[in-house]
Amino acid sequence: MPSLKKEFPIISTYTYLNTPFTGVLSSSVQSKTNELEEDYRLRGSLFSNDYEDSIVEETRQLISEIYNAKVDAIGLLNNFSTGLNLILNGLPEESKVVLLAQDYPSVNLPVKSRNFKVFEVDINLKLYDNLKQKFAEVKPDFFIFSMTQYISGLQLDLKALNQLKEEFPEICFIADATQYCGSEAFDFGNSPFDVFGTSGYKWLNAGLGNAFFLLKPNFLETYHFRSIGSNSLTVKPEGKPRLSGFLEPGHYDVIAVARLKFALEFHYKTLGIEFIESKIKELSKQAKSEFLKLNLLDTDVVDQDSHQNIFSLKGEESHIDKLKDRGILSAFRGKRIRVGFQYFNTEKDLKTLLDALQKL
Repeated sequence: MPSLKKEFPIISTYTYLNTPFTGVLSSSVQSKTNELEEDYRLRGSLFSNDYEDSIVEETRQLISEIYNAKVDAIGLLNNFSTGLNLILNGLPEESKVVLLAQDYPSVNLPVKSRNFKVFEVDINLKLYDNLKQKFAEVKPDFFIFSMTQYISGLQLDLKALNQLKEEFPEICFIADATQYCGSEAFDFGNSPFDVFGTSGYKWLNAGLGNAFFLLKPNFLETYHFRSIGSNSLTVKPEGKPRLSGFLEPGHYDVIAVARLKFALEFHYKTLGIEFIESKIKELSKQAKSEFLKLNLLDTDVVDQDSHQNIFSLKGEESHIDKLKDRGILSAFRGKRIRVGFQYFNTEKDLKTLLDALQKL
């Protein structure tokens, strides 16, 4: 097990609780990325000839193995929002779509900007009952949502989502996993999701400019996606379109894809998802208990038993700077203080936060 303080120097300087805003690169990932960038600088097209295809396919294969997804149904691109928009472009107009009213703008805005019939469900303690009622009432074609809510930190329950999918198998579930992916083990092949997309720069600590989408083959075969470019083809310039090629019409940022590959290897092979999940869940459980005692959580949205590692705490915007002055990095979202616990956080970090909050 590598030293996390050496891998993430920032945790020796700050109490870093801002992974929900942006994760941080490990030293190991940065070192490997620097080597590639220098090789690219020195060799130009020779570098591209040697590495472009191999890095992309190795990354795709790694994602397939980690998440139990079909290799040819994985899309590699620069961010989640671009991918979602490309997918929405291929869905039938007038489709009925259910959204969560308080969800991330990059999830809801692209849906609302198109000619879909949109129905919203409020996030509260009766969320799954509300969803079941809305599904039965409007018979939607799609349910598009964030697996983990960016403000409240509510993590949707996979068991409850599976039950909904079993009851309403005709509804396509399209999930934004950017605040979720990497925080616990996940099996896409046996999940209720038809589409699962994530940017890499948060909980995977893969830096900016990379993302991936996992898609069920049946979803890809059902809809006609119009986005295309020479990179979408099996063979340039006259091959047939690849299944997930509509997400990859242009050239790749090879360095960003490689950084994703290195980060996934560090995350799942060097550290291991069992270690990561246990660390996050253990500390988050302690944190939630303390936050509830101090009446800092919105109990109309989250209950005592649900798991989450992102928390929305009562506070003022001015408190963000005051926390920073105490060496604590956080963010202000939804008129509340947002913090998140990553695997490199410790009980000492929690105590530091609690002491600071009580003094505000």
